[in-house]
Amino acid sequence: MLKQNWNQLEILCEEQRPRYINGKEIPNWQKGLTVWEAVNYLGWKGWLLVSWDSFTLWHGHGKLTLVRPKQ
Repeated sequence: MLKQNWNQLEILCEEQRPRYINGKEIPNWQKGLTVWEAVNYLGWKGWLLVSWDSFTLWHGHGKLTLVRPKQ
């Protein structure tokens, strides 16, 4: 289990959808946003994508890390 940090999100994606955020499973994850839609949405909310596994954005499998800059 990851330690909760309000300024950092770690998202584990599989089957082209985010499945876990900060170690917690997303309910009904198969019906949720695609990886690109989630990254775009969080980008509009001020989150920055800082690291990702090589094919997460293209194939939808892997881990994304986003941070929220301090205001």
